[in-house]
Amino acid sequence: MTDQTPQAPWYKQPWLWFILAPLIAVFIYGFTFLYLSIVTMDGLVKDDFYKVARNHVLDPSRVEAAQRMGIGANLMLDNLTGDLMLNFKTNQDTPPETLNLNIVHPTHQKYDQSITLKRVPGSMAYTGSLQAELKGKRYLLLEPSSEEWRLRAEISPPYDQNTVELSAEN
Repeated sequence: MTDQTPQAPWYKQPWLWFILAPLIAVFIYGFTFLYLSIVTMDGLVKDDFYKVARNHVLDPSRVEAAQRMGIGANLMLDNLTGDLMLNFKTNQDTPPETLNLNIVHPTHQKYDQSITLKRVPGSMAYTGSLQAELKGKRYLLLEPSSEEWRLRAEISPPYDQNTVELSAEN
């Protein structure tokens, strides 16, 4: 006489689920991260980069143009009120009527601000307003609407009544 108890079906075997559980978890996490990588966007790099083969190269021509023209600027930034005041310096006789100031976040494009600064008549000063309060490190890119030259600077908090020098350095 042998004791023959009926064996449980395959899906009720504990060793099967012990082996399959990690594999199922890997597939779930893998497809979740694949979906997130396709749906979310990293944003664009705001600079004069172009791709040559497998390398990215920075085009310094606009910065060099600003150096040749003797262009410089001091930006007074008040994060509390959102006021921007730019003192512009140039060797040219006629400065542009408007300048574009791009305030670029290092990693997230949604925190970037593009501000048009308008010239105060009869002076070399420009004014504008921030669109949102600044938090964290930022890059400043100043250029005319023709985009023939560019000034840059890097700023870090605190931003309350801060003065920043924008220069044409590589």
